[in-house]
Amino acid sequence: MGWLADTLADERLDEVGADIRRLGVSRLISGCLAAGIVGLGLGALTAFAWLAGFVLAEGLATLATRNFGKGRPASRGDRAAFILASIPVNGSWAALASLLWLHGSDKLKIAAVAIWCGQLVFAQQYRHQPLVLLVLSGVIPAASLIIFPFFFMPGADMTTQAMRWSLVLLIAVTVNVALRNRAAAQRMDELTRGLREERERALEAARAKSTFIAVTSHELRTPMNGLLGMAHALERSDLNPAQREQVALMLKSGDSLMQLLNDVLDMSRIEAGRVELAPEAIDPRAIVADVVDTWRDAAVFKNLSLFADFGAEVPVWISADPLRIRQILTNLVSNAVKFTPAGHVRVSVGADRAGDAWMLRFSVSDTGPGVPAAAADRVFDSFTQADETISRSHGGAGLGLTISRALARQLGGDLELRPAAVGACFVLSIRAEETAAPAPVVESEEQDDENLDQIRVLMAEDNAVNQLVVRTMLEPTGVALTVVENGQEALKAMSQGRYDCVLMDINMPVMDGITALEAIRNGAAGDPGLPVIALTASAMAGDRERFLGMGFDDHLGKPVKPMDLITAIIRAVNPEPPNEGLRAA
Repeated sequence: MGWLADTLADERLDEVGADIRRLGVSRLISGCLAAGIVGLGLGALTAFAWLAGFVLAEGLATLATRNFGKGRPASRGDRAAFILASIPVNGSWAALASLLWLHGSDKLKIAAVAIWCGQLVFAQQYRHQPLVLLVLSGVIPAASLIIFPFFFMPGADMTTQAMRWSLVLLIAVTVNVALRNRAAAQRMDELTRGLREERERALEAARAKSTFIAVTSHELRTPMNGLLGMAHALERSDLNPAQREQVALMLKSGDSLMQLLNDVLDMSRIEAGRVELAPEAIDPRAIVADVVDTWRDAAVFKNLSLFADFGAEVPVWISADPLRIRQILTNLVSNAVKFTPAGHVRVSVGADRAGDAWMLRFSVSDTGPGVPAAAADRVFDSFTQADETISRSHGGAGLGLTISRALARQLGGDLELRPAAVGACFVLSIRAEETAAPAPVVESEEQDDENLDQIRVLMAEDNAVNQLVVRTMLEPTGVALTVVENGQEALKAMSQGRYDCVLMDINMPVMDGITALEAIRNGAAGDPGLPVIALTASAMAGDRERFLGMGFDDHLGKPVKPMDLITAIIRAVNPEPPNEGLRAA
């Protein structure tokens, strides 16, 4: 009885049972129509008696399928009840055809054959399902098409015999087609199962890739925090010009490495479809002006003219993600400045109506060597340069344009390379809705300068290098820093002394930062509202929001810069916007 156990364990029965339950009303309507038609030929009493039996059979089917289609697998008992309930339903239709054959005129025999053939056609829908459903649905009408013409139809002439054997031929063809359809359905099921398994393997590979990138990012940021942190400390010390140039080179190289790491992380998020946009009311002119101002010194150093112009039709305020727009424009302008030896770099902004929204176009053109026609199709490919000599002379990993185009498409537009008489011309288009200006920020009254040497900071960090980096950054400011190596020691220190804020690493032995934060917020170490800043190498997209959602007051990703660290501490200690003197500190 292994076949029975396998049949009852087949979850495909759940799909059929759910359909039977869902289509119950339509089947009752069909039965009522059939009873009405039958009443014309056999009389109202016979039609009513058949309809009563049919309704009873459908009631049993409804009762047997009551637990199907509820989002959970049905039990074996429910599946067995469903299979058994299908027998009276099929039998009721076969019985109707039998009544038409036995008690009707010769013309009604055609109607009986039509019902049996219809049952055979209906049975074809179970080609994807367990064999028992196909057999139970098809055996009664197939047997009827043989029994009634051979045993309940008089006549032995050639015409009658031809009709009988034509029905046998019909059954044989139907069975053959059913078997072929079933074989094809099984191959399709195997293919679908294979595709599903391939999809699961691809998803598993994507998850492994995301995990690898997250771990790599964390492990790279930790030593980079030491390298860049100490380089920033050296930069503030007494150096001769040659040493200052060497430190500047260290910082530039470190920033380049961090940019490459961020590009790889961006590519990973884009491939996984996990890029999140944060639209807000922005002035496109201000965004472009900021980017141009950022690269003006680099352009002046190369004797280039860098300027922007705006069309009168450009809306003043739009709803868009300023960070992503600035990221794309920065990449385009930096490339233009880098690759243009002489002349100018121009940023033009225009806009066209696109229904209820605007399609904004940011055009970045230059007078450089341009992009060779043979390379125009591959400049947007990952890790690709227009010319293999470019990476040697200018550097770069070939990810900027790939990321920029993907982000542009996330913004509802595109990034294209347009033909230009001189140099290169990249056009960024984005779709954005016009919006009202944001509410003006109310400036707070000037406050007295806060003495940094009165701020007491507790840092929980198990890495000795990171401890030294933060200590080196804060000591010149006068901030009193106490260092412990895990969350448990931080709770103990807080219960024994007063601190203005806590710098909390996340991954630590004994007690991690998240557990320590929960204890602080539960009042296990004094003031539950004490500001706690997450200082961690977990700096991927969404990490800041995740940590703020846990209850941290701020988030700083490693490697951290001295000004960012000091600003975060001041902001935590004094939530009001600091004055200019405080920012200068």
